[in-house]
Amino acid sequence: MPLSRESAEPIVPGAAPLTRREILGLLPGVPGWCLEDGRLRRRFVFTSAGEACTFINEVIALGSERASHYPDICLRKYREVEVSWYTYSSGGLTRTDFVLAAQLGERVRPKGLFR
Repeated sequence: MPLSRESAEPIVPGAAPLTRREILGLLPGVPGWCLEDGRLRRRFVFTSAGEACTFINEVIALGSERASHYPDICLRKYREVEVSWYTYSSGGLTRTDFVLAAQLGERVRPKGLFR
């Protein structure tokens, strides 16, 4: 089953993070995302600040709807949004980070919001 079809489970504080082997095994399931500084990271570029802000709201809604888990979000140059998934309470990446990254990719791909 693709990661995007899995249910994003709420984070259990103190749960162990994924091992490097597990992370590398899951990475192909989140196309467009890269592993950088121990985080899942992806940059989205929009044509306007309004599109970027709409996207940021979608990211927040995704985390809220699925698992009360949110990524770090950075807006740069008024239209570039960087999203980084990481589970602070686990001190690393969890399966939920990968599931939400995959679901975010599925949400934005059909709309053509990113380049």
